[in-house]
Amino acid sequence: MHRLSIAALGILAAGCIARTVLRAPESVNLHVSDAPRAVIQRAAVALTSAGFRVAQTDSVGSGLSASRRSSANGNEPFVTCNMPRNSGAAANRETTITIDFSARPTGAGSDVTIRSNVRTTYPGFDGTPMQMAVSDSDCVSTGLMERRLADSIR
Repeated sequence: MHRLSIAALGILAAGCIARTVLRAPESVNLHVSDAPRAVIQRAAVALTSAGFRVAQTDSVGSGLSASRRSSANGNEPFVTCNMPRNSGAAANRETTITIDFSARPTGAGSDVTIRSNVRTTYPGFDGTPMQMAVSDSDCVSTGLMERRLADSIR
């Protein structure tokens, strides 16, 4: 009985230590029949409507970078993280989801690429023994905004 209890305790401890490895969604690549300018305009409206700050990334207007920063669980529709929702780390985290969008002209329309990245910081722990490093893997995009963008330009 004692050995069984020790084994069960060991398995429980290992389960608590193990981290879930999250997979970010793949880039979205698609072709649309509209010109890049029209596609970029629709993408900018969709991103702004979802609370993203949008900036043009090139001089010809065929690329956008949009970011949305929020503390705790504020980015929850767009971001999933590998820590419990009500944990101390979740309460003290700040996530920034960045969407890179480009539309390149082709003979009959535009080739579109949508990529995302999530950066997580923990400003609530700064200067404490629990201070945590910036992470590009603690949280990833749910793919929701990427799908919304693809739907808005079709």
